[in-house]
Amino acid sequence: MHWPLHSKHAPLLAVMFVLSGFAGADAHAQQCGPEAPEEAEPPNDRMSDTRLMRRILLGLTGTTPTLEQYEAMMAAATPDARETLLRSTLEDALASPKFYERMLRFGHEWLAVGAYTTGASGDAYQGDMSGHLHKCGSATPHAGAYYHVNESKAPAKQCDDQDPDGNPAAAEVRSIEPWWAPGTTVQVLGKAGSNVTQVLDSTGKTLDCGVASGGYYDPMLPAGCGCGPNLVWCSPLAGLNSASNHDLNVQRRHPYEEPARLFAHLAWHDRPLTDLVIGNYSVGTNWLRALYVRFGRQMGSPAVDANTTWWRPDVDNTPRDPLHPTPNDPQAWREFVVEDLEPYHLALTAGRAPSGSLDRTYSYDPRTTLAAPKGLPTAGVLTMMGALSSFPRERVRAARFLEMFACQSFSPPPADVHFPPYETDPATGGTCLHCHKTLDPAAIAFKRWDFTPFTSYYVPWPFMPGVGNQRITKEWLSGKYPHNGSSPGYRWRNAFLPNTVLTPVTPEQIATNPEAVLLDTMPESYTLLGLHGDGTMGPLGFGKLLVRSGEFDRCATRKLYAMFIGRELNPASEKHFIDKLAKEFVARDRKLRPFIRYLFEQPELRRGL
Repeated sequence: MHWPLHSKHAPLLAVMFVLSGFAGADAHAQQCGPEAPEEAEPPNDRMSDTRLMRRILLGLTGTTPTLEQYEAMMAAATPDARETLLRSTLEDALASPKFYERMLRFGHEWLAVGAYTTGASGDAYQGDMSGHLHKCGSATPHAGAYYHVNESKAPAKQCDDQDPDGNPAAAEVRSIEPWWAPGTTVQVLGKAGSNVTQVLDSTGKTLDCGVASGGYYDPMLPAGCGCGPNLVWCSPLAGLNSASNHDLNVQRRHPYEEPARLFAHLAWHDRPLTDLVIGNYSVGTNWLRALYVRFGRQMGSPAVDANTTWWRPDVDNTPRDPLHPTPNDPQAWREFVVEDLEPYHLALTAGRAPSGSLDRTYSYDPRTTLAAPKGLPTAGVLTMMGALSSFPRERVRAARFLEMFACQSFSPPPADVHFPPYETDPATGGTCLHCHKTLDPAAIAFKRWDFTPFTSYYVPWPFMPGVGNQRITKEWLSGKYPHNGSSPGYRWRNAFLPNTVLTPVTPEQIATNPEAVLLDTMPESYTLLGLHGDGTMGPLGFGKLLVRSGEFDRCATRKLYAMFIGRELNPASEKHFIDKLAKEFVARDRKLRPFIRYLFEQPELRRGL
């Protein structure tokens, strides 16, 4: 019998085979099924070399090739010559300041933080933690000179050479080189320009001029104080009295800018990207550095008073951004070890930590000691003033940083999932358990940053609870201090409940030491990202878990692949590929330029319709 052989007759063939009597004991094994489809040849969608050059430059610099670059590529006679041109284009792009600018824009997309405006509203902005210097009007004898609002009952009258009663009185005038404009001088009127460092209040109490004291509209110097050497205890009001972050001439833009600037700095200077979460250094302009200096001074440390060069870029040979090459530019983003400017951001090593180091460890347990911690270990973006302030609660910080650095996603649970009933802890019962079982062990690390009402009661300043001069007592947790029913103590009393995942302490331990509620080290019994912690307190302990678990590497490679290849990777269907990319990333010391060169070799970079 002649059987049809075309695959479209295969089902008929099987039936005829059985009915014809040829089906025996092994007939099932011999039945013919649909033929496997022929393996399709991969599409010939390799980009032309001119399009590939365009893709490289757009991805790395945000610009298109010049006419000369196009002409050179068209003139290249052989594939090898064109490949040489492509490699040259890649290296030139990686060495261009435009690469830094492109990484800065990408940094803002990846490390998105909010505005540094907590407690700020128009002229009530107090985030600089400084006394405010105002300028005399243009029609006054001292036009453009600075005066301090707390100088007298009518301070602006100094600008007209008058005393508070309006009588003629020559103002004290001093020429001073200010910290915000090195190499220049400004005129300062009255005591603000003096070297007075201590004064007595009306009760005879000695006041430290380096700590801004209370005022309803303004954090002011105690009356009669000077602004310190080079006016470092004060800030010029110009640039501070706007709620906008649109302009780098506005100081509050700089803490918002810091995370993205650090990423661009790591890319430009070939540093491991893990320094984003475990590094003890950052980069900053004079505006940003001043915030850290003032924060440490308000927290009680005068250590930086002796540092007369933190605001002098010309004596600072640390790495800086390529967009401000002038030696004395105060707007240059210059590298600094945070502890050198703010003593409570612990470096835990001499100078900048070795790149990618996981060795820095500081343990502190308020359940077993009444002594204050030395400070909070610095951990890159995780301890930046702007990043912590823009996410004003510990659980929100944990969620945002897990999304940012571990590519975690938090969404409502499916409707058919049943949870234990909610009692007191969202991490152990109720539908909130779906997220809080991950969030709360991470949120423990982010308790030591909050906002306390200043003496003017409505203006919160950032502070590290329990650190420096900011010790926490039972009065805080009662909700009666600093002001009845106010944050943060009132919030802590409701949020930091004993015997919960977020606050694994007992009522007895809190009674012995109220600061036990601020325990910010993950207990040994907890796991996060599949690992136990190593006992490091605060955000650094969290950052080390991100790195040790491999989640930082996998997340970073996904972000970078999407940026430079242009396609999001699916962690469900492409897990093995993500793991392979992460290994290549680690093999290149987690540095961006070497990883980009690796991606340049991948076929997918060269494909496109």
